[in-house]
Amino acid sequence: MQLTFSVMRTMHRLHAQTAGRNPVSGTEPAARRGGRAGMATRGLQILSRLREGVLTGEYTGGMRMNEADLAAALGVSRTPIRNALSTLGAEGLLDYTPNSGYVVRTYTSKDIAGIYEVRATMDGLAARLAAEQGLSDAHRGIIHKIVADGDDLVATASWSDEVRERWMELNQRFHATIAEAANNDYLGGLIRKARDIPLIAQLRFRWFDGEDLLQSQQDHTEIFDALVNGQGNRAQSLAYEHSYRAGRRIVTHWRKHETKRPERGERPRNAA
Repeated sequence: MQLTFSVMRTMHRLHAQTAGRNPVSGTEPAARRGGRAGMATRGLQILSRLREGVLTGEYTGGMRMNEADLAAALGVSRTPIRNALSTLGAEGLLDYTPNSGYVVRTYTSKDIAGIYEVRATMDGLAARLAAEQGLSDAHRGIIHKIVADGDDLVATASWSDEVRERWMELNQRFHATIAEAANNDYLGGLIRKARDIPLIAQLRFRWFDGEDLLQSQQDHTEIFDALVNGQGNRAQSLAYEHSYRAGRRIVTHWRKHETKRPERGERPRNAA
């Protein structure tokens, strides 16, 4: 039994050494753990870099995202490039064709304008239904708190990534609560689908600043007032204009990218 135990212990030590782990504690060396963390960080950096390139129009609609070209341009191996392209494909920013690879999905300013025309119409309808049916005490309380928190955010008279993130959260809850208060599951599902369109989800607050925050908060205040007072037509008009204005801002900026659009299949430029 002692001999068997000794052999098993020796085999365990050899296996641990082969795997690069401490034979006593079984943990990875700090250097290796640091290397793995560094690789993960680098992978996220590559993902962020490529996503940014798509959203700014550096990699324009129809452009083929060749792994080898991107790896050479960014000075990395093809593995993080491959992982990043897969993620961007899942996000809906790239289209994948077997035996061909990834191509940047094409969205025109006309597409975006059309999306927001539909969104504005649905947001307006949701606000009208919510106003005409009357807000429940729960919905009234939620929206009142959101508007109050928005006032506090505007009162800071500052603009930062933290303020942006906070406003994104408040804005999402504001519109989601109105959609819920409309008490129409079909309309709510269509609104969620429109809001989750990949490019729109990424661009919604990209060109959003302190002045836009002030305007949007004023819109929320007026929409809430119309909801509380049961003014269906007014609520619909205000909500429509609020969403339309958001779409117009994105369309204006996106048109600047369209003049740089390459022929389909063009390879990405050096991005080093």
